[in-house]
This record gives sequence, C-alpha cells and structure tokens, in this order.
Amino acid sequence: MNQWNRRDWIGAVGSVATGALMPRVAFGETKAESVCGIGIGTYGLQSLDLEAAIRLVGQTGYDAIEITVFPGFTGDPDSISSKKRKIVGNFLADSHLRVCALMADLHPSADEAAHREKTEAFRKTCQLGRDLAPDHPPLVQTVLGGKDWESSKNLFRDRVGDWLRVATEEKTMLAVKPHRGHAMSRPEEAIWLFQQLGESPWLKMVYDYSHFYRREPEMSIAATVGESLPWTSYVASKDAVLKDGKVVFALTGAGGEFDHAEIVKAFYAGGYRGDFCCEVSSQIWKTQGYDPVEATGICYRNLEEAFERAGVPRPAKSK
Repeated sequence: MNQWNRRDWIGAVGSVATGALMPRVAFGETKAESVCGIGIGTYGLQSLDLEAAIRLVGQTGYDAIEITVFPGFTGDPDSISSKKRKIVGNFLADSHLRVCALMADLHPSADEAAHREKTEAFRKTCQLGRDLAPDHPPLVQTVLGGKDWESSKNLFRDRVGDWLRVATEEKTMLAVKPHRGHAMSRPEEAIWLFQQLGESPWLKMVYDYSHFYRREPEMSIAATVGESLPWTSYVASKDAVLKDGKVVFALTGAGGEFDHAEIVKAFYAGGYRGDFCCEVSSQIWKTQGYDPVEATGICYRNLEEAFERAGVPRPAKSK
C-alpha cells in the first residue's frame, strides 16, 4: 500500500496541475457570482429512466441535477453509450439544467484488486462527467464506508490519495461526505484527510447536516458550517428526525426539526456560491407507496422557501 504524506502530494499533484485548468471551487473563488443553485439527485428517481428524471427535475423548477452512477443505476457509465450521452446532454440543455454532481459509491478497500476496480470506476465516472458537461465537468461525490475512524483513516488516506491522482489528471473534483453511520462521520475527520493529502483543490467535502444532527456531543449548524465551510464544495440537503428512538432520514424540509434556511444563510454569508442538492434517502424511496414525482416537488418547494427566507438569490432561468 502506498504511503503518502503532505509533501509527496504537494509535489505529485502540483506537477500534474501546473498549467492546467484548476477546479471551480464553491468557496471563496467566485466572488463575481452572487447566486447559489437548488438541485436534486436521481438517487430517488430510479423508477424513471434518466431522460424522464431530467425532464421531471427541469419542469419542477430546479437549477441543477445530480446523477447517481452506481452500478446498475440509470446513470451507470457502463450503460450509457456515446450516442446516449449526446441524447442526455440534449435533454439537459432542453431542461435548462446543469449537472452539479455525479454520486458515486467509492468505498476504500484493503484488497488490491477491489481497489483497482474502484479506481477504474472513478475514472469512467470522471469521463462521463466531461461528456455530459465538457465546459464545466461536475464534481464526483461519495461516502467512504467503514465503521471505525481510527482503524480506517490510514487506509482512507492511501486509497483516496490514489483517487486524488486520478481526479487531478481528469480535472474533476472529488468530494467526500462524512456519514453518521460510517467511519468518517465528522467534518474534522474529513479535514484530517485533506491535510494529509496536501490540501489539494481537487479534493473537497460534501456538507450534509442530516449526518451531524442529534449527535453526541452536540454538533450545531453554526459550529459545523463554520468548521466545514473553507473545505466545502457541495451541500446535500435532507432532513433527519427522531423516530422510535432512532434517527431516520426525511425529505428536505419535511421533518421540521432543523431549519434549512439557517444552513443556506450561513454558507452564503461565508462565501459559498455552490449548489444545495436535495437527497432522497433510500430509507424513503425503498418504502412501499413512494411517489418520486411528489417527493421531487416537496423537496423543491421546501428548499425554495428556505432560500427565500435566507435571502439567497438563485441563477436566472434561461427561456
């Protein structure tokens, strides 16, 4: 297993990035822009084909769409031919939607063959992003899995380090998300990873407060946004509620236990100019009676209202 330190990565990544297009980072780098976008992912739209999902998201009023690229899902790179990529690109243009992200499932593995497979899958995902949005390739976001941080962090560093090399070569940002049920579950753990790998502009964090809510010790919106904001390239939005003694996920704004307007306002005030993407958890879309059209509308209306209360402007829609 390769052992990388900060100096290694500053040199290795820097040599690739020199003279190349640097990523568009959502924090502190787009002062000329004064807007943030609202998006939703296809993770909860798997009963629709990709074109139908794009049409639904555009007609609902969203600014952007995140495409889930898990194996067997509608955005799986292996199932989207060059011809279909052009068709999907046309659907995106007709729907006035940007691809804000591709949702991957890259769990670091100690098994070398499994790691090579994940690395190749990541490269294919980067290539899909460039095909769909050549002018502004979307970031690739993932959780990292695992259970225990202390026993996993060095493996995470080394494997994510390999993916960072690919991200740099492909000029695609990799964004990792702390998850309340996984080994990396807190902002400070993601930040440790970034610092170990040289604080590359191609490696950033996904902020999702549903994974910090009702944790011990308490993780407030103000504290987690303040800690995460300099490292965040993407914000995922969904609710978390206490049900039968357990924390479960809910549609954006539907749980009512915390305020998305507070999150939006805090990020915007801190200089964030990226997207806020609604995520429909599998806890919801796998339940009997789930209606993807209804869920898409609920998430949009609730996050739109949060933007209005926060006083945060959105991009003007093309006609």
